[in-house]
Amino acid sequence: MYCSRCGQAMDAQPYCPSCGAPTGIASPVAGKPPAPVSPLFTGSRIAQHLRTLGILWIAFAIYSALRWLLILPFLRGWLGANPMWMHGSNPWLYGPFHPGSGLLHFIAIMVFVRVILSLAVGIALLTRQPWGRVFAIVVAVLTLIKPLVGTVLAIYTLWVLLSRNAAQEYERYEFSGGAAPL
Repeated sequence: MYCSRCGQAMDAQPYCPSCGAPTGIASPVAGKPPAPVSPLFTGSRIAQHLRTLGILWIAFAIYSALRWLLILPFLRGWLGANPMWMHGSNPWLYGPFHPGSGLLHFIAIMVFVRVILSLAVGIALLTRQPWGRVFAIVVAVLTLIKPLVGTVLAIYTLWVLLSRNAAQEYERYEFSGGAAPL
């Protein structure tokens, strides 16, 4: 006989010795409580990884914003958008249309969009929104081309959310109203 929650082999017992799930075989003995259920293990791949994914997506958003803020001064210098004291040129010559400023604005907008999408994915997964799984998959596919950190996070997200029966497990934990521990 196998436990319906964790899949462990067991004898005919009223509770699973591994996870404490009731088996429905016999009523428990009055003096013997069931084995404690670990809040971190519910037997579901989604339940084990959903909170970690949400936290990692929020951390990735913060990492992306900080990385952009650290790289921005170097890009400004490389593209020639520094103030007068660095190059000795007249700042009134170009005004707001400095060479490279359009590229910097475009990159800044793309980084801002990535930060917003990453925060939205993290919050959606942590709060188990109905649209969170599909949204996380779409953003993960878009993040696959972000070298190293983004690629690893996207692969981990796709590995968890595209597993077998992931849609049914996500919906079950989504509508449980917080009853299923993450």
